[in-house]
Amino acid sequence: MKQRLLVAAVGVPALLVILLALPPVATTILVCLIAGIAAYELIHTACKQPRPIVYILTIACTLVCVVNTELPEIVWPAAAFLLLTALCLIAVLTHGKENAMPFSDVSLCMLAGVVFPVMYSCIAYLRQTGRVLVLMPFVIAFVGDSASMLGGMAFGGKKLSPYVSPNKTVSGFVCGPIGSALGMVILGLIEKAVWSFTIPLWYLAVIGVVANLFGQLGDLTTSLIKREVGVKDYSHLFLTHGGMLDRFDSTLFIAPVVYAMLYLAEAIV
Repeated sequence: MKQRLLVAAVGVPALLVILLALPPVATTILVCLIAGIAAYELIHTACKQPRPIVYILTIACTLVCVVNTELPEIVWPAAAFLLLTALCLIAVLTHGKENAMPFSDVSLCMLAGVVFPVMYSCIAYLRQTGRVLVLMPFVIAFVGDSASMLGGMAFGGKKLSPYVSPNKTVSGFVCGPIGSALGMVILGLIEKAVWSFTIPLWYLAVIGVVANLFGQLGDLTTSLIKREVGVKDYSHLFLTHGGMLDRFDSTLFIAPVVYAMLYLAEAIV
């Protein structure tokens, strides 16, 4: 418990400073770190034949994606294509050998090096769109996770997915979106008072509910990978909180949903 409180006491203020007080490039650097470390953790944990060149290629592709807003449009598709080509070449050349790279590793590396950064980069896009918007994925994730945990502890009941995440309950699943909606409404009230925010509170609540449902899917998906591999945490980067992917798994799915729903806000509201 002390370690968890220490991580929260240091991590939350640092996160707020980076997201709100520093220029947008600081958020881009933060997202590069999140996506790069998450990619490394997935490869290190789940790949059957991880090798240094695979780490280097995948993380390089990850960083190119996140900073893509500052590069010509062709750079990111080219980087993704070159990563796939390199991985396929390694798989073909090593097939039949003792250290052969199975095609499942190719798929995992493409998930880590292409899908992860595309989804995480939405955090950087939100910061570039508006300073207050970048807080939304984190409010939805952190408040929703807390509401799910408290709801599960208070009401208990049927397990949501006992073979994937034994501690999650249906009551926690229901409480999560409610908590995220309330968190978004509170954030909206603060934003209206401080920054003259114009998006209606009801729409912020809808974003909270919808994004939380996707976030819970992200949480269960990363838990499924850990169950198949047989590990409890992806790493111990945050002590008892686990690794980067353990902490930011739901944000992986939440950030694109928030970005898309804000993009559609003008048409809907």
